Amino acid sequence: MNRTPGPHLDAQTIDRAAGVLLGAAVGDALGVPYEFKATLREDQQPRMVGGGLGPYEPGEYSDDTQMQVCVAQVAATGADLRGPEALDAIAAGFQGWLSEGASDVGNQTRTVLGAAGRLPRSPAEALREAARRYAAGHRLTAGNGSLMRTGIVALAHLGDPAAMAEAAIAVSALTHPDPDCADACVLWCSGIRTAVLHGTFDGVRDGLTLLPPERRQTWAERLDDAEAHPPHHFANNGWVVHALQAAWSAVTRTTVPELNPAQGHFPAQHLRHALEAAVRAGTDTDTVAAITGALLGARWGCSAIPLDWQQAVHGWPGLTAPDLVRLAVLTARSGNDDNTGRPSAPRLPAGDHAGFAVPHPHDPGVLLGAPGTEPVPVGAVVSLCLPGTPADPPGAGVEHIRVWLPGGPGGDAGLPYVLDQAARQVLRLRRAGKPVLLHSAAGPTGACAVAAVYGHLIGGVPDGSLPVPGHPELHAAVRLLTSAPAPDAPYDAGAPATPLPAARTAAPQEDNAEEDGAEEQPELGRERPRLREEALPRVRGLLLGLALGDTLGSARDALPDRGPLPAAAGTRSACLTIAGIIRATGGLPSAVRNADGRWAALRGDEVPDSDAPRTRSPVPAGARGTEAALLAAALPVAVTGAVHGPAQSAARAREIAAHPAAAHAAVLLHHCLTGAVDVQETLFAEQSQVHIAVRAGLDALGDSGGTGHLHTAFRLAADDPADPRRLAALAPDATAFSALRGALYCAASLPYRHQVGEALRLAAAAPDGASVACVTGALLGAAHGARALPAGLAGRHELAPVLDALAHDLVAAYS
Repeated sequence: MNRTPGPHLDAQTIDRAAGVLLGAAVGDALGVPYEFKATLREDQQPRMVGGGLGPYEPGEYSDDTQMQVCVAQVAATGADLRGPEALDAIAAGFQGWLSEGASDVGNQTRTVLGAAGRLPRSPAEALREAARRYAAGHRLTAGNGSLMRTGIVALAHLGDPAAMAEAAIAVSALTHPDPDCADACVLWCSGIRTAVLHGTFDGVRDGLTLLPPERRQTWAERLDDAEAHPPHHFANNGWVVHALQAAWSAVTRTTVPELNPAQGHFPAQHLRHALEAAVRAGTDTDTVAAITGALLGARWGCSAIPLDWQQAVHGWPGLTAPDLVRLAVLTARSGNDDNTGRPSAPRLPAGDHAGFAVPHPHDPGVLLGAPGTEPVPVGAVVSLCLPGTPADPPGAGVEHIRVWLPGGPGGDAGLPYVLDQAARQVLRLRRAGKPVLLHSAAGPTGACAVAAVYGHLIGGVPDGSLPVPGHPELHAAVRLLTSAPAPDAPYDAGAPATPLPAARTAAPQEDNAEEDGAEEQPELGRERPRLREEALPRVRGLLLGLALGDTLGSARDALPDRGPLPAAAGTRSACLTIAGIIRATGGLPSAVRNADGRWAALRGDEVPDSDAPRTRSPVPAGARGTEAALLAAALPVAVTGAVHGPAQSAARAREIAAHPAAAHAAVLLHHCLTGAVDVQETLFAEQSQVHIAVRAGLDALGDSGGTGHLHTAFRLAADDPADPRRLAALAPDATAFSALRGALYCAASLPYRHQVGEALRLAAAAPDGASVACVTGALLGAAHGARALPAGLAGRHELAPVLDALAHDLVAAYS
């Protein structure tokens, strides 16, 4: 018999074809626990908890998918399913499945398979004869046992609807020759074929033309009835007619959500909602949901199937989601791989991008990369690869999550949902304390897109921080997802293994601070926020960088050639602020004022009343301008932003220094502390981690609150970097804004690790070199860590051991 060649399948069509068998399997596994049990209410959420009639493991599919796998294993070879060889292979597969211990086998199927084994004919002929004898001797033979396995048949004949109908009837007749069974399989295969090729559900009704003329009106009325009633109305769904009606009702009566990422709504969620509705139909829940899932997967694609379901689903004969996808894609491609070897190749060439691994700019616990053969020290991998690309990168015991990014023209329709899902998986894994690799063998584009959305979920400013080159659909999806607050993803400082940034904040306001001495109360049911020990190198860098810059700027060119470097006034006041933070736990401002009192007592001055308004600086009088000196005293408060969020630390810094520049500095330092470390690979060649962090901080501050001068300094650092005359114009005096403006210019002009010493010397040459270099050192030390500071100078600083101890104590106080 002649076979019409299949149509050309683009990336989206392949995605939808991949969803057919996997959609059936996840529906099956979702319905297993509720088969022939009390019908779920609308407010009850079906879950893959296992059990059922098997009993089954959580996520394990039942006979509905097991039998379809037998058909798929033949269809994936490119066989014409109407031919005797293919039907014999399917029949033999059914017998092998039954003998290997199939669970929950339908009565009619078990009887027919058992009888066929005793007939001296070819496997398919024996099955058909046994099925005919069963139908002749029984009154009710139109069970749902062939409809449940029919989805894969549609993929085998995408190019020829007539051949598809013949194949559907032939495969159904192996166990269920009843005309209602044949008609139902034809209609459902027609629906799946159209959904795969055109992305609509129109094919079910279009399939009426493939039925015998005398039965078309009956089935049209049955479809009308399904669209008029909820799925549970068709309670006798062991009958193939009610099974199809319940499935069609779940598909057509479930609303397709409008795209609204801010509310967590995506059209692709129709698949989840309709499958849940199918399970709520009750009775033969796994079969109705498997039938529904095949059509939904064909319409919305593999990429629309929730990742937690994909992770959980598995079953006979030891298959998981990638295996099911491989069978479906091979079937749709007439048994052929593409020119890269997908989906059959167990491992594809890694290509030009192998070996890169770049930290996420807002969370260094997330790596973006395509590693080579060396082990990657991570606890989980989120892999943006099509079937056939490498499985787990080298390294045992890692959790591996595959994400199918729909591509090609029009692929943007499902991209927002997939990116959101993938980013939330990264968030889940990080909250579980696992370092994560965002793995992409095809290059950095997809990984950057997911990383950008993840940065949004944890409060970063990813849209301007991570490039999504060469893929306008991905870029548009990222912008859509990051243009509004992320739903249901509050910052959880207690869970991640690495400090993550808090929610994006506007310019800090003075009234955000708590009352002096008020103890913070942890939110009920949540762990107290804490700082992880991984933050220690950068906390040390902030403190020691502050001190070194302060000393260099105060000494000008008079540094001693040998021996200890003296601590300047700003450093000593910062030390007392740190002591106040450690003592405070919650009432930080009053504790800092008590530290001021100790400093005043050391100087022999009057000790201020701890309950009185702040009137005195913890800096020796006349040491340098009061505003800039107070700014130095407030800088360590930025460390608390990694725990409580930048808004709170900014408000406290402003209160300590009595100046808005301190609040701005706290936000910038927060992003330096929580940004990526050592991002210098080609993926981010155009911007260092300091640029990424500062830009994120400036975006968080916005354009209000007098921050325009900071944006100007950042722009000038790009246009006219490291110019002493430009620095003198930006930072002409001993005021807080002058110091912050000059420091931002110096840090952004010389942002890389090997330039830290040069940046400090540039800052020290400013008119108020001590203040400018103090803030410059804090910014660069926070971004790069203490080891980036000039070792020959940092090791000689007289307070280096004290600052090191204070950094350890500060981290310990919050961990």
